[in-house]
Amino acid sequence: MENFNITRFGQALKCHFLVSRKSWIRIFGIYTLVLFFANLFFTRVAGSGYSKMEQICSAEDLLSEYTFVVKETIGFGMVFFCFSMLFGASYLFSQMKDTRKRSAYLLWPVSNGEKYIISLLHSVILMAVITVVSIIAADALRVLIDVITGRVMVWGVPFYIDFFSSALDWQSVLMLITWMFYIHSLFIVGGTLFRRFQFLSTSAVILIVVILLTIVIKQTELYNIDYHFIEYEQGEILHQLPDGSTYYSYRAIYTPRFYFALLGGWLIIAAHYWASFKLFCRVQVINNKWLNV
Repeated sequence: MENFNITRFGQALKCHFLVSRKSWIRIFGIYTLVLFFANLFFTRVAGSGYSKMEQICSAEDLLSEYTFVVKETIGFGMVFFCFSMLFGASYLFSQMKDTRKRSAYLLWPVSNGEKYIISLLHSVILMAVITVVSIIAADALRVLIDVITGRVMVWGVPFYIDFFSSALDWQSVLMLITWMFYIHSLFIVGGTLFRRFQFLSTSAVILIVVILLTIVIKQTELYNIDYHFIEYEQGEILHQLPDGSTYYSYRAIYTPRFYFALLGGWLIIAAHYWASFKLFCRVQVINNKWLNV
């Protein structure tokens, strides 16, 4: 069999989506309800009551104050999106939990590469789309409840756009993306290796390794090494106090070590995905209780 055939891959991808659509609809419903009730909590339980804001604020101030309240839901939405992506990564092969399903999936007449990419697309791309749509749907339900109960209408979705369009240098954005994909790749490996409780098992292993590495680093000279990734260049004067103290702005200058570290991070990420694929190729119908190999 060919390693990859685009026609066969497209048909298999469509078939897999149709077979698993009920579970994805169920996940969408759960995510929407969780986000909707979280939005209600932040706008109706936490913080100042809306009736109190109506009493002490004018119409324009009321809109501004309630906008600030709605913005508090953005943090939860961002955290929820990150956890949903890790959850999707750890359940990369959730369709192989029992022997019957594992046998059916492994005997599917497509190559291992096609099977792996299909599962990867569903657990990463489809999970991201479902989570984003759930955020939009939950925000729409919250706005509907606000309108019905006589509150001002403030949409929360545009604040996500404002968050991502904030003035960050591209190096900081790339570093953040690298860390996100690095952690995601760890859960991809865990989702391939562990057969049961993939998310909890992967999280526990990562936590244990981080604790052990922290102990080892603190006991060695590595803790005191300055890796010198960033330098700071003094800029213009921001303000000067009467006592003679002067405060300057500083511009971050990234050293070549920073870019080599990012390159190394992406090589490790690629190695994790490659290891996940190799582990998948070793999966057997009859295997150990906790591991897929």
